[in-house]
Amino acid sequence: MSDVSEVWTQAADKWDAVMATMGDGDGDKTTPCDGWTVTELVDHAMFWQNRGAGVFGVDGEGVEWADLKPQVTAALAEPGNLEGEAAAMGGMPKQAVAGLITADLLIHSWDLARSLGADETLPAAAVEATLMGLQRLPDAMLRSETMFGPAVEVADDASAQDRLIAFVGRQP
Repeated sequence: MSDVSEVWTQAADKWDAVMATMGDGDGDKTTPCDGWTVTELVDHAMFWQNRGAGVFGVDGEGVEWADLKPQVTAALAEPGNLEGEAAAMGGMPKQAVAGLITADLLIHSWDLARSLGADETLPAAAVEATLMGLQRLPDAMLRSETMFGPAVEVADDASAQDRLIAFVGRQP
């Protein structure tokens, strides 16, 4: 299994754990994503996981998460699938696409947990890898209206998770 696959799997497992706490009446709850309900957040996360899956040779169109997750895990574990550029994503390197779908799932796991009152603790290795990857991206890309808001300041001794959450514009 590649490091990319391991980190994505950690994010996916956290997503599963938080989703397991969701009840029937939780869909209309607000989230840390300005203006989004829990249902909208879940739909957004699954849209990007399905779209990202296609970059790695997985036909995610209309595939349920329970079926998509093992397929993406396997696809990301194949080093050849991470080589080259993703035409469907504007020519972005496939490694970067893997990082972005991981970041999206990990951060939205935190958003969902915060909304549901579930355990917000994210896997430490995934947090470190995601923060390092996001810090390498151009600020103009990160702070666009389709990505993240302005970073929130945290103490110098803040945990890696708090630094990640603050970096993407949420209050830890």
